[in-house]
Amino acid sequence: MDQTTAQALFESGACLVILDTPTGIEFGIDLDTWETGPLFKGLKMIPPGIHYIHYSALNGEKQPGMRSGFFHNFSPREAKTEDLVAVNEEDTERIRQNIRDLDKGLGAYQTGENNQTYTQWQQLTCKITPKLLHEVLPPHGCFSSATGSAYEDEEMAAVLKKLKQQAPAMAEQGVSAAELQSIIDAEPTADCASTDRFNFTPINIRHSFPPHATPDELRRFSKDKSWLLRSILQSRTCEDILGEFQLAFLVILVGQNFCGIEHWKRILHLVLGSAEVLGDARVVETVVVPVLRCFMSQLRVCPHEFVASVLEQDNFVAEILQEFVLNVYESGGGLDPEIARLRAVLKMFDWVLPEGQQLQTKADEEEGEYAPQVVDL
Repeated sequence: MDQTTAQALFESGACLVILDTPTGIEFGIDLDTWETGPLFKGLKMIPPGIHYIHYSALNGEKQPGMRSGFFHNFSPREAKTEDLVAVNEEDTERIRQNIRDLDKGLGAYQTGENNQTYTQWQQLTCKITPKLLHEVLPPHGCFSSATGSAYEDEEMAAVLKKLKQQAPAMAEQGVSAAELQSIIDAEPTADCASTDRFNFTPINIRHSFPPHATPDELRRFSKDKSWLLRSILQSRTCEDILGEFQLAFLVILVGQNFCGIEHWKRILHLVLGSAEVLGDARVVETVVVPVLRCFMSQLRVCPHEFVASVLEQDNFVAEILQEFVLNVYESGGGLDPEIARLRAVLKMFDWVLPEGQQLQTKADEEEGEYAPQVVDL
């Protein structure tokens, strides 16, 4: 980068000053990560917009521990300070006024022509707004690998329900009521009053049918998530859903918090598992296609090990993509060009997505095998 370009970026970009940073910790912004040296004071030339700052301690084998970080919407020429020890406002203002004195200790945000990281970050965050960050994230946009969400509450409730259902069988095995209660009491309980929680839009993917549903509606909408999608769109905008889909992905990819993958999976299931809405051009254009394109952008930046350990877990992604291809095929194939682009991205991970006709034949065979049989009495 020539001196003129560097000067222009320094003047227009934001700066982040990290005070009293220990040497030898893992520190990063967005998709980039480094190990800090003794002169490290922060970052400069940060493009305006939303960024994620993260850090972790390293052990003797250079393996990072729990990750912590925060999202921040940087303004042009902003000088933001973060400290690992208490610093008064007077010192903070002095640092801002003399930011050039710290220049040698500030690492430059990488935005060169040969560096695609910033372009990828823009694609991954294009639907995330400061308002959404304020609504979903804990105070000040800060969270760690241990930050919780309502999804953990669901898991805890399910465990407690199962324990109570097993009470009679456990009693027959000699477990007393007092012992059973002690087991239940030992289960961790959700701290709903805690501020260290994600506030994602609730999506009860298993209860995807209307109240007082008829038997036909129960059968139809238990599989087809169209009613649930339309219901959520009454309180949340299309942009909100897209923003949460992007944010949830980054919470797991760079935030290393598994609450993100659960919400990401539910949005993917909600949108790509909705068959009836494929006949609604407005919903297809504003929700289905944008979510599918966001999904493809996310896959393009995924390390192969992340895909293998997270996205291929329980075969969920493969199953929902096959369901989507079948739904598109049965609706007339109006999204075939998008599916063709999806297949090209999936080849990066050696994933094979069957054709709609193949999936239809398989579905017909399975339906025939398990269809109700008429028996003459």
